[in-house]
Amino acid sequence: MLACLCGLAAGCSRSDRPALGKVAGTVSLDGKPLAAAIVVFTPELPGRSSLATTDTAGHYELVYLRDLAGAAVGRHAVRITTANEENGGKELLPGRYNASSTLSADVKAGANTFDFELTSR
Repeated sequence: MLACLCGLAAGCSRSDRPALGKVAGTVSLDGKPLAAAIVVFTPELPGRSSLATTDTAGHYELVYLRDLAGAAVGRHAVRITTANEENGGKELLPGRYNASSTLSADVKAGANTFDFELTSR
């Protein structure tokens, strides 16, 4: 995960950036907002991942580069994790949402909303 965050700071020139779509949504676990979860969209085609951290209401907005919102247009594998330094790296979600994720999203140009309703079972 740290490699993803470091990659966000590196930057790209405008000429080598893909077309982007703005991506936002909410993440819930068992019907309740999931705060402090990391949401990662990884394009199927080679390219940079976009990520976000959910707020206390479970809302997220993806960032492609430090000061550039969105994700590359196209199909993405989606991973959601709660493992972070603050909780000692403990994952609270089943593997089907992160390490062995079955989640995906198709990002279009313009505004996109993807809500993820996760279950602990």
